[in-house]
Amino acid sequence: MAPTFFSDSNFQPKRQFRFMVSFTELGNLTYMVSKAAKPAYKIGTKAHQLMNHQFKFPGIVKWDPVTIDFVDAVDPNVGTTFYAALLNAGYVAPGQGGVSVQDAITTGVTKAGSVAAVGEVRIKQLDGGGITMIGDPGLVAGPPAGTNIVEEWTLKNAWISEVNWGALNYAEDGLVTITTKIEYDWAVYNNEVRPVPTG
Repeated sequence: MAPTFFSDSNFQPKRQFRFMVSFTELGNLTYMVSKAAKPAYKIGTKAHQLMNHQFKFPGIVKWDPVTIDFVDAVDPNVGTTFYAALLNAGYVAPGQGGVSVQDAITTGVTKAGSVAAVGEVRIKQLDGGGITMIGDPGLVAGPPAGTNIVEEWTLKNAWISEVNWGALNYAEDGLVTITTKIEYDWAVYNNEVRPVPTG
């Protein structure tokens, strides 16, 4: 019988707040992420009509974009990071950096540039780690048990399709949030339990 909340004190559900997101080409933004969606897919349906019956068949697998929110800061300046990613993808503003209007018009964003600007995106679900108990519970604790990655999604050929640099408001004292949408061709799932890398 599978463990449940009631029958097994070691049962551990996955928790929404235990996660990390990393980008291989955008610097260390891991600790600036405030919210991230996991990948999702849809399979299209194609139907064949025969007399008064309809038979349905699976079609193309389509991966939905992933939305990731970041807290902006002065250092690291997350807003600057995403504007630089736009430039690295191939965008040129007319007159920027001495670029002529003609060059700006004929230069554009490419998939190769967009993917290279972001690199690989990994969304990692973590367990709780914790303290290893030795002997009677509550009496002696062993060394801290390291936190493990229990699930990891790797977004392949990922690129940024949308960036919203947030909003400003004199009546609010909250943090500025940058919302991004990440497109990708497919996602790879890994459920091998392994320690979170240190350093």
